[in-house]
This record gives sequence, C-alpha cells and structure tokens, in this order.
Amino acid sequence: MTMKRVRPPGILPLELWDLLLPDGSILWDYMQSSQFGDLLHAVISQTWHGTAMTQSEGKVSETIRHFHTLYLTGGGAPAVLEAMKQGPWQQNILAKDTTFGAVAGGQHLLNAHDLRGWVLDVGQSGFKISDDSTRLQSARDWNLLPLREDVLTLDINEQRIALRQSLAGLLRQMHEATGTWPEAIVTALPSRLDDQGLPEGSSYAGMEGDIHLIPDAMKLAGVPEVPLFVLNDAELAAVSAQAEFDLPGPTLVLTIGFGVGGAFIRPS
Repeated sequence: MTMKRVRPPGILPLELWDLLLPDGSILWDYMQSSQFGDLLHAVISQTWHGTAMTQSEGKVSETIRHFHTLYLTGGGAPAVLEAMKQGPWQQNILAKDTTFGAVAGGQHLLNAHDLRGWVLDVGQSGFKISDDSTRLQSARDWNLLPLREDVLTLDINEQRIALRQSLAGLLRQMHEATGTWPEAIVTALPSRLDDQGLPEGSSYAGMEGDIHLIPDAMKLAGVPEVPLFVLNDAELAAVSAQAEFDLPGPTLVLTIGFGVGGAFIRPS
C-alpha cells in the first residue's frame, strides 16, 4: 500500500482532552459527568481568552485565542451544544452529521485527487466506514480491545492483531455492501501522527508506533493495492467543516466522543 500522511493546509491539530480544571483535574475525568457541558464551556472560554492549560503540554497556543467560530462534531456534540451557546466567540456550528462527521472531509480529499473511495474513521468507541452513499459502523468490542491501561505489555502484539482483524472485518463488510473495492481510502486515526503517519498514543493498546496498522488491515481484508491517506481524526473533522460550511473566520473544531479532540482552522 502507498500510504501518505495528509496535513491539510491551514489546519492545526490540538491536544485538548486534558485541559486543566480549577481543582487540578482534567477535562477527560468528567466526560461521563452531568457537569461536562458546563466544564467544557469554562475551559473553551479560557482557550478563547488565551489562558487555558493542558496537563501534557502546558499553555494552549495563543494562536487560537479570539477564534471566531466553534464547530462541534462527534456523537456527544448535540448534548453540549446548549451549554456552549453563551461563549465569547461569535457563533457555534453543529456538524450536519455528528456521527459520520468524517465523511464530508474524506470525500473532499478523495475528490481533490479525482478518486472514488472509502472513508475509514477509527474511533475510540467504534469504527465507521463510508463512501458517497453507503455507511457502516461497528462498536468497539471492549472484551477483545480493552483500554490500553488494562493490557499487560506482553499482550501488545495480541492487541495489534485483534485491532487489525476488527478493522479488516469492517472493510470486508463494506466490500460486500458495495460490491466493489475503492480506488483509495482516507483513514482518520484517534491519535497524533508524525510526518510519516506514525501514530502516537490512544486508548488502543499497541496503536502507538504501529505504522503498519491500516495497511495490514487492508491486506487482511483483501483490499487491492490502492492509495491510503491518513490523518488525525480532528484534522479530518476540520476538513469536513470547511467542505460543508462557509467559515467566516478562525474556527476551533471540537470532536466530542470517547474524549475531546481538537483542531484549529486558520483564516486563509
């Protein structure tokens, strides 16, 4: 497989899942809490003012302060929309499809290369795949693919095999549903990626450093040799925002799902 790391121009990926709260805890700790919407509003307001801090990277880049638009996507986005309405930014935009939020961006990238293909969204609670008319998803099997911290180091290779098999299964289902193979695949991964597409950490044991994950899953599924484009999930969400909306100014993109992902769209 020919794999290319895509870095969409004007889009800056952000680590916002561990934004610090006043009591020293982090945003991630409250993902399942009834307080989450209000806490998210508080830390994103701090981000707008240029005072937000993350546990892992310190102060959030002031490049994004005073952003104009907040774009929300992901399965948890509708639930926090009301809480985010009174922010200092100018407007909120909810993705047209918060569940399959990667589709518009993935198809935009494929169209830019004059290719017809699939968009594979590797989420932390499940996987989604689509083309321009078919959409499939499968939930993460938590017994087969437990959280990273619950996996012994000796079991990392087994987890890598299990993740490949799970992704290959969805790819085969897509082939059965469409009756054809893609000309290319765009894949969004739930982790930071280096310039070669090497993933850093995520909730999946073994994803970190596994540059062959998606190519191997494609081979296992029987996908022919086609171009593979990889990028971070929030980056692809930002491409979707640009593809679906006329954004009037700097935009902060938040993906609300298993955790919080972020990207910043600089003004052109």
